[in-house]
Amino acid sequence: MKREDLELPLFTVSPKTYFTGEDAVAAARTTDLVAAGRRHTIFYSAPMPELFQIAQSVCNVVVTAQHADLIGDGKGMGLAPLESLKSIGVEAIFLNHTAHPLCVNRLAATIDRAKELEILTIVAADSITESKAVAAMDPDVILCEPSPLVGTGITSSDDYIDQTISAVRSINKEIVIMEGAGIRTGDDVRRLIQRGAQGTGISSALKLAIDQRELLTELFDALD
Repeated sequence: MKREDLELPLFTVSPKTYFTGEDAVAAARTTDLVAAGRRHTIFYSAPMPELFQIAQSVCNVVVTAQHADLIGDGKGMGLAPLESLKSIGVEAIFLNHTAHPLCVNRLAATIDRAKELEILTIVAADSITESKAVAAMDPDVILCEPSPLVGTGITSSDDYIDQTISAVRSINKEIVIMEGAGIRTGDDVRRLIQRGAQGTGISSALKLAIDQRELLTELFDALD
């Protein structure tokens, strides 16, 4: 998958490890059902062990890994090689999330290798300074979200949204910009899109939802 394949604004459903095993697969199927017929690219990420089964179970969402590793010289242990992920149907990866940060040289090299494999990269950045640094590496998508707000239900301030978008655009005119943190409702989604974001997403909100399908419908509808 490449950047030009994206239908914007996009949305990522990334319940981290709130769901594992059959629960993660079931949530993927629900997301896939709600995503059917949408004019927006919808991503679903899950823990590594569930990705193969999810890839066999969905057709309307982009199967996304929560992290990926370079294969290096083949001596590594406990890694999730990009090549292995691609072979099981993974089309996109998250990198540099606050829960799994990467050093600059490793992040840049992983982005470059993912491009060679045509795996789309979504790279997280915390501050305005980090957003500019990540933009210079030219991932397909940058996710700007202040790490203190992740999982809190508190959304980014208008100033943070405006400043990160401006900072990224000063470095990279082509990169797709997501704004995240604390998304819970359709109104949260509309606010970000109206301020210039090209996508957003949820994590813990899916775990907290009484009705996953109802929540996803509200959030996806807000992209229109």
